[in-house]
Amino acid sequence: MPLHAWLIRGRHVRRLLMELRESQFFSENALRDLQLQRLRAIVKHHYETSQFFRQRLDDLRIEPNQILSLEDLSKLPFLSKDDVRENLLNGLLSSDVPEAHRIRIATSGSTGVPLTIYANREQLEARFAATLRALEWTGWRFGDRQVRLWHQSLGMSRLQTLREHADALLLRRKFIRAFEISDRNIESCISKISRHRPVLIDGYAESLNFLASYVSVKAKEEIRPRAVMSSAQALPIGTRREIEQGFQTEVFDKYGSREFSGIAYECQSHSGHHVVEECYIVELLVDGRPARPGEIGEVVVTDLLNRATPMIRYRIGDLAEAMPQNPPCSCGRPHFRIGEIAGRSQAIVHCANGVWLPGTFFAHFFKEFDSIIKFFQIEQSQKGSFKLNIVEGPNSSDGDVAKMISDLRKFVGDTKIQINRVMEIPLLQTGKRSPVISSISEDFQQVSAAFNGPDSEMR
Repeated sequence: MPLHAWLIRGRHVRRLLMELRESQFFSENALRDLQLQRLRAIVKHHYETSQFFRQRLDDLRIEPNQILSLEDLSKLPFLSKDDVRENLLNGLLSSDVPEAHRIRIATSGSTGVPLTIYANREQLEARFAATLRALEWTGWRFGDRQVRLWHQSLGMSRLQTLREHADALLLRRKFIRAFEISDRNIESCISKISRHRPVLIDGYAESLNFLASYVSVKAKEEIRPRAVMSSAQALPIGTRREIEQGFQTEVFDKYGSREFSGIAYECQSHSGHHVVEECYIVELLVDGRPARPGEIGEVVVTDLLNRATPMIRYRIGDLAEAMPQNPPCSCGRPHFRIGEIAGRSQAIVHCANGVWLPGTFFAHFFKEFDSIIKFFQIEQSQKGSFKLNIVEGPNSSDGDVAKMISDLRKFVGDTKIQINRVMEIPLLQTGKRSPVISSISEDFQQVSAAFNGPDSEMR
């Protein structure tokens, strides 16, 4: 690990990991004190060094010394993706971090438009240390063999790609390109994984599900990792069970993004996702207020360590379920927990009966019809109607599809549904397959009351 940290991730990673191992069992008050200290420091830093951030606070007549508690975070303005795109090089970046010390981070553009931010090395070292801590929760230890179903180097510079390859070598990690897995080469992929004998497999939920389903039925070789870590896509309960049964192992879910890396992770108790509160503050908001347990809220993230870009109250574009924090998790960690990840706020489907359904609803619904359809995708360009693209299974019939649509109408009402039978639904370049493609622009904070209303069919 010292060699790996020095060459690849930075000289402070080992120390940061030791600190995180200790802070994960801080008292709740001690953890909140650490967060407040870092929140006040990062707000003060960006007020003094980011022209854009300072102007935003000045317009609201807010000064950094007014942030006296974590609750005062709500006084600060939101930061949108458009804010970042339009102002990144026009006043948003901190003048205190020289260009040579900024590290470019590009998102995959899963919402249709890629996004670039910058981070400082200390922030990247902290996020890597947090990743290592979360991997340890699965039973993995530094140096254990690992397989990653990922896009590997998409959106990275040449130097970052070289570092990623060296990182994989020293971590004994093998990459399998998620978007290249198909019916034609799946046996070859399984053979590579089996020969590597991984303790841990991590990757996209859909790629893991595809492999696990094949392994449990047709594969000539077994794959039995100690654990699987799912990320980048929602993980419905049915998908989790298929992955666990296929690999005969335990699944740990991760919630993260390219802008922040891992934001929240499941522990051994699998009772929600623990936010990495040493690095981030996560808010789940409905109509601007904290979501109540059971409500779906918009995820808003504040990065406590990024000194290059003020990622403060950043609207990441995701939805997640709020969960009760009491009783605390049985693992003993006091970190704020979020429940099921409900998908992207841009992937809400508007139905004719006034119901708004998240993309994860359809993942849950169509899982009950996996003998009829292999893949699905919703396309919506206007409210009250959508196109349903389906790849039919070998046992599908017109009667089966009609029954499925009839059951779907119990939730979507008189919504106009155009069924489009296709041979395949292509993966995005990132290796993901988007369940909902919507061109409808809607601010979740403006529609969330109806989304979480008592008559919502999503319940």
